[in-house]
Amino acid sequence: MTLNEVANMVASMGYPWRYSHFSQTPATPFVVYYFPNNNDVYADSSNYVDKRALHIELFTKAKDPDAEATVEAVLKAHGITWYKQTDFLNDELIYQTTYESEVIINGE
Repeated sequence: MTLNEVANMVASMGYPWRYSHFSQTPATPFVVYYFPNNNDVYADSSNYVDKRALHIELFTKAKDPDAEATVEAVLKAHGITWYKQTDFLNDELIYQTTYESEVIINGE
């Protein structure tokens, strides 16, 4: 995938979205995605494959299985596997469902 394809994939989920964070928090549900680290494949003393961790965070006012199903359908359609965890954020009074996966980035 390219970086633009990842952004387009997140946009296709149909919720307000941003890379990393919103400057002003929108109404829920909304999505944030980011690449917290990479796990490149090395060969011949260089980074051979750009493999990045991808986190997609879904924020909802209440536990929302329909919104989760929407995110998961988009991930499945793009052949992305994930680990999922849901937490309640007491300070913001919202649920955060994080999808952790890895993608190979081929260009911008």
